[in-house]
Amino acid sequence: MRVLVAEDGLMMRRLLVRALEGWEYDVTEVENGAEAWEAFEKEPFRLVLTDWVMPEVDGLELIRRIRAAQAPFYVYIILLTAKSEKEDLVVGMEVGADDFLVKPVDHNELRVRLREGERIVRLEQELAEQNRQLRETQAALVQSEKLASLGQMAAGMAHEINNPIALVANNLAVLKRDISAAFDLLDLYRSIHSDLLQTHPELAQQAAELEEECDYQWIRTESPQLFDRSLAGLNRVRDIVQNLRSFARLDEAELDYLDVNSALFAVSQVLHHEVDSQQVELRIDPGDIPMILCEPGKIQQVLHHLLLNAIQASEPGSIVTMRSARCEEGVRIDVEDHGCGISSSDLAHIFEPFFTTRAVGSGQGLGLAVSYGIVRDHGGSIQVRSQLGRGSTFSVQLPIRPLDSQTPGGSHED
Repeated sequence: MRVLVAEDGLMMRRLLVRALEGWEYDVTEVENGAEAWEAFEKEPFRLVLTDWVMPEVDGLELIRRIRAAQAPFYVYIILLTAKSEKEDLVVGMEVGADDFLVKPVDHNELRVRLREGERIVRLEQELAEQNRQLRETQAALVQSEKLASLGQMAAGMAHEINNPIALVANNLAVLKRDISAAFDLLDLYRSIHSDLLQTHPELAQQAAELEEECDYQWIRTESPQLFDRSLAGLNRVRDIVQNLRSFARLDEAELDYLDVNSALFAVSQVLHHEVDSQQVELRIDPGDIPMILCEPGKIQQVLHHLLLNAIQASEPGSIVTMRSARCEEGVRIDVEDHGCGISSSDLAHIFEPFFTTRAVGSGQGLGLAVSYGIVRDHGGSIQVRSQLGRGSTFSVQLPIRPLDSQTPGGSHED
């Protein structure tokens, strides 16, 4: 375990370092609080030994800075002091020290105190890991309920929408056919208009007025295109429903081969409204990649969330790109935006369950955590490159066929 030793007395510091190295600690030594804080900022330590009285920054100020830094793990701090008054020790503990040793330091006592510090640090690590696993499980359960609702909604929508679509499409096809025949009949009547003028001029005049009033020529010219555009619109609705069904994977086994490029287009269709409302340009660059064995619904869930995040992070007029390519691991999928980016302090936490940078009530902070778990369970990895104000790129790498030990949902046999 790495230990930071801050002691301005050369002899005392050397004795401490020699003892710690003899106990197989990885020791970093500094001679004042300012250097100690600089070293801690570069890479936090789990164990810190600090003298109370030091130049520039004393031990109490160093402890205050460490506690205010909100390190990603607990830091156990032992305060070294020649002060033995009870009031002084209370001050040190209230500032944030976990333990203290009175100078000159007894090495046996120091070793016992360090072991106690190690025990507390390791208990904190175990507790943090258990808490992480619980939060991941909770996030997965919440997301599973959301997916179940999505599946039910997609199934209901597909059934309720496809039936009237089929009815309207059939009716339009019949109307297009019959109106075409009616136009042929009307054209025949129009061909005898000159004869009608001679035999029944009043009736011919009335027919001419009606033709002008209803703009017959426009109807005759445009109606076929109107039918074609209406049928194209219905086909568009049918495709959207099919893409929604494809996204939810309602008709497929849990473990199956997935065409990643088709999945990119399906997810883009599902989020077509968000693309339009955010006024961004979505580009899809499919590579020459093989199909992968996975849980298709879960992988599409990952793609859906990454694309939605990219759209929401983008300014109107900017470009969002989804691309696929081969990589050493198998297949790589990139989702790139040129939006607000992610700060370096937030990057360390974005895959934690319930962590979100959005306003309260606008996000649960589950999407990236669940996506990370899904990709990990498939034997893959997910990384992010981001620069504040310049945009982000999320890269998902997935094996073409996961190992049996990594196969989602258990082992799989052909």
